[in-house]
Amino acid sequence: MIVFDVGNTSLNCGIEEKGKLIEIIKLPTQEITFEKLNNFLRNFPSHKTVIVCSVVPRITSLFKKIKKRKIVIVGEDIKVPIRCFYNKRQIGQDRLLSAFSARKKSPLARLVIDFGTAITFDFLSKRGEYLGGIIFPGVGLCFKTLSLNCALLPENIRKEKKLSFIPKNTSQSINKGIIEGISILINSWVEKYKKRFSLDRKEKVIITGGEADLILERLNFSFLYFPHLILEGLIFLGKERRIESL
Repeated sequence: MIVFDVGNTSLNCGIEEKGKLIEIIKLPTQEITFEKLNNFLRNFPSHKTVIVCSVVPRITSLFKKIKKRKIVIVGEDIKVPIRCFYNKRQIGQDRLLSAFSARKKSPLARLVIDFGTAITFDFLSKRGEYLGGIIFPGVGLCFKTLSLNCALLPENIRKEKKLSFIPKNTSQSINKGIIEGISILINSWVEKYKKRFSLDRKEKVIITGGEADLILERLNFSFLYFPHLILEGLIFLGKERRIESL
């Protein structure tokens, strides 16, 4: 099967063989057209089953137009098998899928943090139920927002992993404020969550997402890092529901 994780910034495609991801391809979401999508799928003629988790309605509609493939849209054609206490009309399927995948990879997962266009916290009960979560702007979105709304700031600010303790120029100042600021915020929230729910050392925090690498070394709690959690979750879901045999 082929699995797609369609986000606001990137479309991530995973090629599956025997239950494993053997190749991952990343494409800019804004550049996707029906012709490009159709031509892309023609590169994989033997993969007839396509499972899609999308938070971009425009791209979802393009997949529905594809012919001669079994197109399965998560949330419409198949549901994520997880009990959810969040508003079901508002919950993103990507967040449910991340929680489902996290529990498959680590049965003691209690919190999933996804570093995408937005950073999301998704809280799980001891039984693996989806309790709810937090959404706030991602690293890239913070950089973009400053550039677009502050006239004297440069348009393209390079993200830097190495931060000065006291910045000496505008680029350093912005990187320090955003990257270290988000890191402090995340560390604080995780500590607060662990205390509130009395998490023990065996219970896990799972991290995923394309911009996580900028933050990981600044986190002061233990975690498991799975960069392709949603793609793996789509494979788990496809195998569990035997989609290829339907």
